[in-house]
Amino acid sequence: MMRFENLRYASAAFIAVALVCITGCKLGPDYQRPNVATPAQWRQQTSTPETIANIAWWNFFQDAALTNLIAQAVTNNHDVRIAVARIEQAHGNYRAQRSALFPSIDASGGWTRSRAPSPFTGDAITANQFNLLGLLSYEVDIWGRLRRLNEAARAELLAAEETRRTVYMTLISEVAATYFDLRALDEQVEISKRTLESREKSLELTRIRFSNGQGIVSELDIRQAETQFYSARATLADLERQVALRENELSLLLGRNPGAIPRGRPLSDPQLHEKIPAGLPSDLLLRRPDLLAAEQRLIAANANIGAARAAYFPTISLTAALGLQSIELRDLFDTGASGVWRFAPQVATPIFNAGRIAGGVEVARAVRAEALVNYERAIQSAFREVEDSLVSTHKLAEQLAAQEKTVAAERGRLELSTLRYEGGVSSYSDVLDAQRSLFGAELILAQLRSVRLVAIAQLYRALGGGWQDASVKLTQQREPAKEEDQK
Repeated sequence: MMRFENLRYASAAFIAVALVCITGCKLGPDYQRPNVATPAQWRQQTSTPETIANIAWWNFFQDAALTNLIAQAVTNNHDVRIAVARIEQAHGNYRAQRSALFPSIDASGGWTRSRAPSPFTGDAITANQFNLLGLLSYEVDIWGRLRRLNEAARAELLAAEETRRTVYMTLISEVAATYFDLRALDEQVEISKRTLESREKSLELTRIRFSNGQGIVSELDIRQAETQFYSARATLADLERQVALRENELSLLLGRNPGAIPRGRPLSDPQLHEKIPAGLPSDLLLRRPDLLAAEQRLIAANANIGAARAAYFPTISLTAALGLQSIELRDLFDTGASGVWRFAPQVATPIFNAGRIAGGVEVARAVRAEALVNYERAIQSAFREVEDSLVSTHKLAEQLAAQEKTVAAERGRLELSTLRYEGGVSSYSDVLDAQRSLFGAELILAQLRSVRLVAIAQLYRALGGGWQDASVKLTQQREPAKEEDQK
């Protein structure tokens, strides 16, 4: 019993020494967030703390079909699944690195059977030897090398987490943009079908008038009407092709095979918030996950400098073996066993390595410099994305209002041209030109509606909206907010 008490006390003393040594210093610079100049306000509006990024995406995109599509994407998208797998990799690396801060304990057992002559009688003697050993090893982290590596591994894990959120944020924006583009194509298909039907009737009427011998209709009018009709048919076929391609593109974002996509509200209905405050520019540093990921990579690079510098100093390792030994297996855990132990501290210090350590420190500092530049560039790119989106949303709203008036004017022009043609005042070319202009204006109007919605969705993404972890779980529980709830 006394032997086991001694082993327990020896093990406790070893671990105590190791834990005391863990409080040593840490070489290398401690991380401090760089001072980054941020604009006081956005160029396009007076900045206020209010921002559309605080709105959950299932309330922001007021379209049940789009909300369901986004829910499928954040669950099944391949990029999201890859990001989750990379988080698991980073978590495994962090756990493996963190384990180096603590003593490792292993156990080994063995049996040796030997036959040798007795030193006294000369007769051959067969002997057995059974042993059970506990092996303890620990690197004393006096200079903080292991703690710096642990700090870097933790930062890489947090960067992987923020990268996953960036994937969510980008994915939501891509699904919304592709969906809006698809809805614009749907509207253009409907416009083309109406135009094709109208031109077919106009062509038939022209042919009838020509066959009846009415002088105001010539064969040239028929050929012009045919040109308009077949041009509309070609446009319709091209638009239907684009619809199928957008559905396939959206299916891939949803993580499924190509197929039909359910539709929701038409683009002419209000779908997004008309009020689009951007918030304060400085809040972007703490809101956007891609900026947080870039900062975590900077933290990791900063910690690696300390780990590289620690290589200049001695490494102290503690190893010990504690166990029992007996010539009979049945006596191994009894009083017949003998206690054995071994304690072997080791010190290794670099003497000459031809600049290998200095080169490692130089590399670590250069990596940190690169990470700092990437961090600063990511911040400036984020500011630019917000500014671009703000400009686009404001100017596209003006362009959309002007295009709506253009379509109304073209419709009035077509009505007047038709009346003048039927009254014999103008030629049929005026009617065809008015039809052609109206058709083009209506197609542009449908496209502008989509482009503006895409710009608002991109602003939402640029401000860091739509990436909250809770959004994935709440998707199946919440219904999209009704329009009157947002007023």
